[in-house]
Amino acid sequence: MMGRQHERIRVAAHSSAHGTWRVDSLTPTARMAPFVRQAYAYAESGTPFSRRRELPIGDAVLIFNLGPELRIEHPRPTRSRFAAGSGFYSGPSPNYAVSETDGAQEGVQVMLTLLGARALLGRPLGAIGDGLTPPGEVLGNAAGEIAGRLGEARSPAERLVMMEAALERRFAQGIPVRRELVWAWRRIEAGGGRVRIGALAAELGCSRKHLAVGFRHEFGITPKLLGRILRFRAALGRIQSGAFTGWAALAAECGYADQAHLAREFRAFAGSAPTEFLRHRLPDDGGFVD
Repeated sequence: MMGRQHERIRVAAHSSAHGTWRVDSLTPTARMAPFVRQAYAYAESGTPFSRRRELPIGDAVLIFNLGPELRIEHPRPTRSRFAAGSGFYSGPSPNYAVSETDGAQEGVQVMLTLLGARALLGRPLGAIGDGLTPPGEVLGNAAGEIAGRLGEARSPAERLVMMEAALERRFAQGIPVRRELVWAWRRIEAGGGRVRIGALAAELGCSRKHLAVGFRHEFGITPKLLGRILRFRAALGRIQSGAFTGWAALAAECGYADQAHLAREFRAFAGSAPTEFLRHRLPDDGGFVD
């Protein structure tokens, strides 16, 4: 069984003047894909910088810190501290966060789709928002057991497999979400944020406001804002994959009105204009320095 899971693990490793890091990422199975975008086991040391920008991509995040103290600014400039063995859940947000370390870190991070976050919490995401919530308030008594087993795991792959199994048991409990809202979420995701919300509401036979209120209650974000973030995510993904051929072309490919529209959204979600922001990019899945 472990062999099959290993086939779904990709490793990105780096060692240079930027520091040394390794990121193992586990691609979810078809059964888990509606709930989990990606799971990561990461470790780094010797980084001369201390701060990274963590960008909004339309997902929720669950993190268990297994190394030195991790500090998170969200909302900025509020700073929360997480010692080894602790962690947090945070819902979908339109704002980037800043993570801060002292040159080293280690842990497990799960990017949850909105459907997955809703299943994990067992209650509407609008009730908890995008604050930094202790895992115990999300997973109950299982949080401490998961943190302990992650810390005892002998390899990044073992951590990822264990985390996946724990989440799978949670998701098996079912998701009491109205079908029309799940349908709307799937349509927005499949369209990369380019679906017109008014058209979705019309297909559902309700007003745009009615859809927005229900969607925000269940998923913690409005469908329009989710669409904007997904277009930003698509643009970022093209840049990182090497498919970038120019800002005007990127704007057209990702559904922006023009290059100026793309620039405004980068400032809104990444905190900098596109060209300036890319200067902060680290190689090999290292993220973006703040």
